[in-house]
Amino acid sequence: MKSTGKCPKCRSTDILANVKAVDRGHGDAGRHFSLAVFADPDAFVFTGEERSTVSAWVCAACGYVEFYANSPDLLKQVREESLRRKG
Repeated sequence: MKSTGKCPKCRSTDILANVKAVDRGHGDAGRHFSLAVFADPDAFVFTGEERSTVSAWVCAACGYVEFYANSPDLLKQVREESLRRKG
């Protein structure tokens, strides 16, 4: 939907773009939904965690939703660092 402007399910072009996905934490506090990648996931501390917030594209006609990481390049970079560490 993000690149085509069309819903893959119903073909509607009535798309709500870049809707912020919200996650509820302690005390029902709203935070931006995010994804995390770890450069050293086996470490007890200093895991090299990097996060990317997530945005949604929503079809206003049928309700279909697609999520997109806002910083996929950063997540990819950390994943590649993790793979290098493993050898």
